[in-house]
Amino acid sequence: MSENEHFYGGQAIIEGVMMRGTDAWVAAVRRQDGTVVITRQPVSNFAEKHKWAKWPLIRGNIALVEALSLGMRSLIYSFNVLAEEEAESLGADEEVKKQASSGWLVWLSIIAALALGVGLFVLLPAWVPDWLRAEEMSPTGKNLVEAVARIIAIIGYIAVISLMPDIRRVFQYHGAEHATINCLEAGETVRSENCGKFSPFHPRCGTSFLLLFVVVKLLLNVPLGWPDLWLRLALRLAMVLPAAAVSYEILRFAGRSRGSWFGQLLAAPGKLLQRLTTRTPDEQQLETAIYALAALADEVDLPPDSATPRYADMDGKITDEAEPPEAEVEEETV
Repeated sequence: MSENEHFYGGQAIIEGVMMRGTDAWVAAVRRQDGTVVITRQPVSNFAEKHKWAKWPLIRGNIALVEALSLGMRSLIYSFNVLAEEEAESLGADEEVKKQASSGWLVWLSIIAALALGVGLFVLLPAWVPDWLRAEEMSPTGKNLVEAVARIIAIIGYIAVISLMPDIRRVFQYHGAEHATINCLEAGETVRSENCGKFSPFHPRCGTSFLLLFVVVKLLLNVPLGWPDLWLRLALRLAMVLPAAAVSYEILRFAGRSRGSWFGQLLAAPGKLLQRLTTRTPDEQQLETAIYALAALADEVDLPPDSATPRYADMDGKITDEAEPPEAEVEEETV
Protein backbone atom coordinates (compact mmCIF):
# COMPACT_ATOMS: atom_id res chain seq x y z
CA MET A 1 0.00 0.00 0.00
CA SER A 2 1.35 3.42 -0.89
CA GLU A 3 2.32 5.62 2.01
CA ASN A 4 0.24 8.47 0.65
CA GLU A 5 -2.94 6.39 0.90
CA HIS A 6 -3.05 6.53 4.68
CA PHE A 7 -1.95 9.63 6.53
CA TYR A 8 -3.28 9.24 10.05
CA GLY A 9 -2.36 11.41 13.00
CA GLY A 10 -2.90 11.35 16.71
CA GLN A 11 -1.46 11.93 20.15
CA ALA A 12 -0.86 10.25 23.47
CA ILE A 13 -3.50 10.73 26.16
CA ILE A 14 -3.78 9.50 29.76
CA GLU A 15 -3.21 5.73 29.63
CA GLY A 16 -4.11 5.64 25.97
CA VAL A 17 -3.85 6.89 22.40
CA MET A 18 -6.01 9.08 20.19
CA MET A 19 -5.97 8.51 16.41
CA ARG A 20 -7.54 10.83 13.85
CA GLY A 21 -8.66 10.57 10.24
CA THR A 22 -10.52 13.11 8.11
CA ASP A 23 -14.06 12.32 9.24
CA ALA A 24 -13.62 10.72 12.66
CA TRP A 25 -11.30 10.36 15.59
CA VAL A 26 -10.91 7.47 18.02
CA ALA A 27 -9.53 7.38 21.55
CA ALA A 28 -8.58 4.10 23.24
CA VAL A 29 -7.90 4.07 26.99
CA ARG A 30 -6.68 1.09 29.01
CA ARG A 31 -8.31 0.88 32.42
CA GLN A 32 -6.47 -0.53 35.41
CA ASP A 33 -8.40 -3.78 35.07
CA GLY A 34 -6.91 -4.20 31.57
CA THR A 35 -10.10 -3.38 29.67
CA VAL A 36 -9.62 -1.14 26.63
CA VAL A 37 -12.39 1.45 26.38
CA ILE A 38 -12.97 3.21 23.05
CA THR A 39 -14.92 6.18 21.77
CA ARG A 40 -15.33 7.11 18.12
CA GLN A 41 -16.44 10.65 17.36
CA PRO A 42 -16.99 12.66 14.17
CA VAL A 43 -14.61 15.44 13.12
CA SER A 44 -16.10 18.83 12.25
CA ASN A 45 -14.39 18.99 8.81
CA PHE A 46 -14.24 22.79 8.80
CA ALA A 47 -11.80 22.74 5.87
CA GLU A 48 -14.21 20.62 3.82
CA LYS A 49 -16.98 23.17 4.31
CA HIS A 50 -14.76 26.17 3.56
CA LYS A 51 -12.37 25.64 0.67
CA TRP A 52 -10.27 28.67 1.62
CA ALA A 53 -9.35 26.83 4.82
CA LYS A 54 -7.24 24.49 2.66
CA TRP A 55 -5.15 27.29 1.18
CA PRO A 56 -1.41 27.15 2.00
CA LEU A 57 -0.42 29.35 4.98
CA ILE A 58 -4.05 29.32 6.13
CA ARG A 59 -4.59 25.58 6.55
CA GLY A 60 -1.76 25.40 9.09
CA ASN A 61 -3.47 27.58 11.67
CA ILE A 62 -6.84 25.91 11.02
CA ALA A 63 -5.18 22.54 11.61
CA LEU A 64 -3.47 23.86 14.75
CA VAL A 65 -6.73 25.11 16.28
CA GLU A 66 -8.49 21.84 15.42
CA ALA A 67 -5.60 19.80 16.85
CA LEU A 68 -5.68 21.76 20.12
CA SER A 69 -9.45 21.37 20.42
CA LEU A 70 -9.35 17.66 19.63
CA GLY A 71 -6.40 17.17 21.97
CA MET A 72 -8.35 18.72 24.84
CA ARG A 73 -11.43 16.60 24.12
CA SER A 74 -9.46 13.36 23.96
CA LEU A 75 -7.54 14.18 27.14
CA ILE A 76 -10.79 14.88 28.99
CA TYR A 77 -12.24 11.61 27.67
CA SER A 78 -9.28 9.62 28.98
CA PHE A 79 -9.58 11.35 32.35
CA ASN A 80 -13.31 10.55 32.45
CA VAL A 81 -12.79 6.86 31.64
CA LEU A 82 -10.29 6.43 34.47
CA ALA A 83 -12.36 8.54 36.88
CA GLU A 84 -15.42 6.41 36.09
CA GLU A 85 -13.47 3.24 36.84
CA GLU A 86 -12.31 4.68 40.15
CA ALA A 87 -15.86 5.72 41.05
CA GLU A 88 -17.10 2.20 40.27
CA SER A 89 -14.44 0.63 42.46
CA LEU A 90 -15.36 2.92 45.35
CA GLY A 91 -19.05 2.14 45.00
CA ALA A 92 -19.82 5.83 44.56
CA ASP A 93 -23.39 6.90 43.88
CA GLU A 94 -24.42 8.42 40.55
CA GLU A 95 -23.94 12.02 41.67
CA VAL A 96 -20.40 11.37 42.84
CA LYS A 97 -19.65 9.61 39.53
CA LYS A 98 -20.97 12.62 37.65
CA GLN A 99 -18.75 14.97 39.62
CA ALA A 100 -15.74 12.68 39.21
CA SER A 101 -16.19 12.52 35.45
CA SER A 102 -16.94 16.19 34.85
CA GLY A 103 -13.40 16.88 33.72
CA TRP A 104 -13.38 20.46 34.99
CA LEU A 105 -10.03 19.86 36.67
CA VAL A 106 -8.61 18.82 33.32
CA TRP A 107 -9.97 21.97 31.67
CA LEU A 108 -8.45 24.07 34.44
CA SER A 109 -5.07 22.39 34.03
CA ILE A 110 -5.19 22.80 30.24
CA ILE A 111 -5.96 26.53 30.51
CA ALA A 112 -3.13 26.92 33.01
CA ALA A 113 -0.78 24.99 30.72
CA LEU A 114 -1.68 27.20 27.74
CA ALA A 115 -1.03 30.35 29.79
CA LEU A 116 2.27 28.88 31.00
CA GLY A 117 3.22 27.97 27.43
CA VAL A 118 2.62 31.48 26.09
CA GLY A 119 4.49 33.06 28.98
CA LEU A 120 7.41 30.62 29.11
CA PHE A 121 7.95 29.93 25.40
CA VAL A 122 6.80 33.16 23.70
CA LEU A 123 7.07 36.15 26.04
CA LEU A 124 9.84 35.29 28.50
CA PRO A 125 12.54 34.57 25.86
CA ALA A 126 11.86 38.01 24.32
CA TRP A 127 12.95 39.57 27.61
CA VAL A 128 16.12 37.48 28.09
CA PRO A 129 18.50 39.69 26.02
CA ASP A 130 17.45 42.71 28.11
CA TRP A 131 18.03 40.70 31.28
CA LEU A 132 21.52 39.79 30.01
CA ARG A 133 22.16 43.50 29.35
CA ALA A 134 23.16 42.81 25.75
CA GLU A 135 22.88 46.47 24.67
CA GLU A 136 25.94 46.26 22.42
CA MET A 137 24.56 43.38 20.39
CA SER A 138 22.93 43.99 17.03
CA PRO A 139 19.15 43.44 16.66
CA THR A 140 19.92 40.22 14.78
CA GLY A 141 22.16 39.03 17.61
CA LYS A 142 19.48 39.79 20.19
CA ASN A 143 16.92 37.87 18.16
CA LEU A 144 19.32 34.94 18.01
CA VAL A 145 19.78 35.03 21.80
CA GLU A 146 15.99 35.07 22.15
CA ALA A 147 15.68 32.00 19.92
CA VAL A 148 18.34 30.13 21.89
CA ALA A 149 16.56 31.04 25.15
CA ARG A 150 13.30 29.71 23.67
CA ILE A 151 14.91 26.39 22.74
CA ILE A 152 16.47 26.09 26.19
CA ALA A 153 13.07 26.79 27.79
CA ILE A 154 11.37 24.11 25.68
CA ILE A 155 14.03 21.47 26.28
CA GLY A 156 14.30 22.31 29.97
CA TYR A 157 10.55 22.12 30.49
CA ILE A 158 10.28 18.75 28.74
CA ALA A 159 13.28 17.40 30.66
CA VAL A 160 11.77 18.43 34.01
CA ILE A 161 8.29 17.01 33.43
CA SER A 162 9.78 13.78 32.03
CA LEU A 163 10.99 13.04 35.58
CA MET A 164 7.35 12.44 36.60
CA PRO A 165 6.34 8.75 36.33
CA ASP A 166 2.89 9.56 34.91
CA ILE A 167 4.42 11.77 32.20
CA ARG A 168 6.91 9.03 31.30
CA ARG A 169 3.97 6.71 30.69
CA VAL A 170 2.37 9.34 28.43
CA PHE A 171 5.67 9.51 26.54
CA GLN A 172 5.57 5.71 26.16
CA TYR A 173 2.09 5.95 24.67
CA HIS A 174 3.46 8.69 22.40
CA GLY A 175 6.07 6.20 21.18
CA ALA A 176 3.36 3.54 20.73
CA GLU A 177 1.31 5.91 18.57
CA HIS A 178 4.30 6.64 16.34
CA ALA A 179 5.42 3.02 16.06
CA THR A 180 1.91 1.89 15.11
CA ILE A 181 1.54 4.53 12.40
CA ASN A 182 5.06 3.81 11.13
CA CYS A 183 4.14 0.13 10.86
CA LEU A 184 0.99 0.92 8.87
CA GLU A 185 2.77 3.37 6.57
CA ALA A 186 5.47 0.78 5.88
CA GLY A 187 2.81 -1.65 4.65
CA GLU A 188 3.36 -4.17 7.44
CA THR A 189 0.55 -6.03 9.21
CA VAL A 190 -0.29 -3.96 12.27
CA ARG A 191 0.50 -6.28 15.17
CA SER A 192 2.32 -5.48 18.38
CA GLU A 193 5.29 -7.68 17.44
CA ASN A 194 5.61 -5.80 14.14
CA CYS A 195 5.00 -2.34 15.57
CA GLY A 196 7.70 -2.96 18.19
CA LYS A 197 10.27 -3.17 15.38
CA PHE A 198 9.53 0.37 14.22
CA SER A 199 10.90 3.66 15.47
CA PRO A 200 8.99 5.63 18.12
CA PHE A 201 9.88 8.76 16.12
CA HIS A 202 7.87 10.24 13.24
CA PRO A 203 8.60 13.20 10.92
CA ARG A 204 5.07 14.66 11.27
CA CYS A 205 5.20 14.71 15.07
CA GLY A 206 3.98 17.85 16.80
CA THR A 207 7.25 17.84 18.75
CA SER A 208 9.09 18.51 15.49
CA PHE A 209 6.71 21.43 14.97
CA LEU A 210 8.10 23.11 18.10
CA LEU A 211 11.66 23.31 16.77
CA LEU A 212 10.51 24.43 13.33
CA PHE A 213 8.38 27.08 15.00
CA VAL A 214 11.37 28.50 16.88
CA VAL A 215 13.52 28.70 13.74
CA VAL A 216 10.76 30.22 11.58
CA LYS A 217 9.85 32.69 14.31
CA LEU A 218 13.48 33.79 14.48
CA LEU A 219 13.54 34.44 10.73
CA LEU A 220 10.30 36.43 10.94
CA ASN A 221 11.42 38.41 13.99
CA VAL A 222 14.77 39.58 12.55
CA PRO A 223 13.26 42.11 10.07
CA LEU A 224 11.25 43.62 12.94
CA GLY A 225 14.42 44.76 14.70
CA TRP A 226 14.51 45.13 18.47
CA PRO A 227 11.89 47.69 19.62
CA ASP A 228 11.00 48.57 23.20
CA LEU A 229 9.93 45.69 25.42
CA TRP A 230 6.14 46.15 25.33
CA LEU A 231 6.04 46.63 21.56
CA ARG A 232 8.39 43.66 21.20
CA LEU A 233 6.12 41.43 23.28
CA ALA A 234 3.11 42.50 21.23
CA LEU A 235 4.97 41.72 18.00
CA ARG A 236 6.02 38.32 19.33
CA LEU A 237 2.39 37.45 19.99
CA ALA A 238 1.36 38.81 16.58
CA MET A 239 3.93 36.63 14.80
CA VAL A 240 2.75 33.39 16.42
CA LEU A 241 0.15 32.66 13.73
CA PRO A 242 2.38 33.43 10.70
CA ALA A 243 5.22 31.36 12.21
CA ALA A 244 2.84 28.48 12.91
CA ALA A 245 1.50 28.61 9.34
CA VAL A 246 4.96 28.43 7.76
CA SER A 247 6.11 25.73 10.20
CA TYR A 248 3.08 23.59 9.33
CA GLU A 249 3.87 23.77 5.60
CA ILE A 250 7.48 22.70 6.23
CA LEU A 251 6.39 19.85 8.48
CA ARG A 252 3.80 18.77 5.92
CA PHE A 253 6.43 18.71 3.19
CA ALA A 254 8.82 16.72 5.40
CA GLY A 255 6.09 14.14 6.05
CA ARG A 256 5.36 13.74 2.35
CA SER A 257 9.07 13.61 1.43
CA ARG A 258 10.28 11.35 4.23
CA GLY A 259 12.01 9.05 1.73
CA SER A 260 14.17 11.83 0.24
CA TRP A 261 17.41 13.14 1.74
CA PHE A 262 15.92 16.64 1.95
CA GLY A 263 12.86 15.42 3.80
CA GLN A 264 15.06 13.47 6.20
CA LEU A 265 17.21 16.58 6.72
CA LEU A 266 14.16 18.66 7.61
CA ALA A 267 12.91 15.96 9.99
CA ALA A 268 16.27 15.35 11.73
CA PRO A 269 16.14 18.18 14.36
CA GLY A 270 12.58 17.24 15.33
CA LYS A 271 13.53 13.60 15.74
CA LEU A 272 16.27 14.66 18.13
CA LEU A 273 13.72 16.50 20.27
CA GLN A 274 11.41 13.47 20.09
CA ARG A 275 14.06 11.60 22.05
CA LEU A 276 12.78 13.63 25.00
CA THR A 277 9.04 13.27 24.31
CA THR A 278 8.88 9.57 23.42
CA ARG A 279 9.85 6.41 25.25
CA THR A 280 9.94 2.80 24.09
CA PRO A 281 6.43 1.42 24.65
CA ASP A 282 5.64 -1.93 26.21
CA GLU A 283 3.42 -4.54 24.53
CA GLN A 284 0.21 -3.42 26.24
CA GLN A 285 0.77 0.16 25.16
CA LEU A 286 1.33 -0.94 21.57
CA GLU A 287 -1.84 -3.01 21.76
CA THR A 288 -3.79 0.03 23.01
CA ALA A 289 -2.55 2.07 20.04
CA ILE A 290 -3.60 -0.75 17.70
CA TYR A 291 -7.10 -0.76 19.24
CA ALA A 292 -7.38 2.95 18.43
CA LEU A 293 -6.11 2.59 14.86
CA ALA A 294 -8.23 -0.51 14.15
CA ALA A 295 -11.38 1.32 15.27
CA LEU A 296 -10.56 4.12 12.82
CA ALA A 297 -8.88 2.56 9.79
CA ASP A 298 -10.65 0.02 7.58
CA GLU A 299 -7.30 -1.44 6.52
CA VAL A 300 -6.35 -2.37 10.10
CA ASP A 301 -7.86 -5.34 11.92
CA LEU A 302 -7.46 -6.31 15.55
CA PRO A 303 -5.40 -9.46 16.11
CA PRO A 304 -7.68 -12.53 16.38
CA ASP A 305 -6.71 -13.15 20.00
CA SER A 306 -7.51 -9.58 21.12
CA ALA A 307 -10.13 -9.05 23.79
CA THR A 308 -13.27 -7.28 22.62
CA PRO A 309 -13.03 -3.57 23.44
CA ARG A 310 -15.73 -1.72 25.37
CA TYR A 311 -17.26 1.52 24.12
CA ALA A 312 -18.01 4.60 26.19
CA ASP A 313 -19.57 8.03 25.89
CA MET A 314 -17.42 11.12 26.27
CA ASP A 315 -18.27 11.17 29.98
CA GLY A 316 -16.49 7.82 30.37
CA LYS A 317 -19.60 5.75 31.02
CA ILE A 318 -19.53 2.44 29.15
CA THR A 319 -22.36 1.97 26.65
CA ASP A 320 -20.88 -0.66 24.29
CA GLU A 321 -22.36 1.26 21.37
CA ALA A 322 -19.77 2.07 18.71
CA GLU A 323 -20.03 5.37 16.90
CA PRO A 324 -21.10 4.89 13.26
CA PRO A 325 -19.09 7.34 11.06
CA GLU A 326 -16.56 5.93 8.64
CA ALA A 327 -13.28 7.82 8.51
CA GLU A 328 -11.38 8.85 5.45
CA VAL A 329 -7.86 10.02 5.99
CA GLU A 330 -5.64 12.98 5.33
CA GLU A 331 -2.20 13.98 6.50
CA GLU A 332 -2.10 14.88 10.19
CA THR A 333 0.62 15.63 12.68
CA VAL A 334 1.41 12.63 14.85
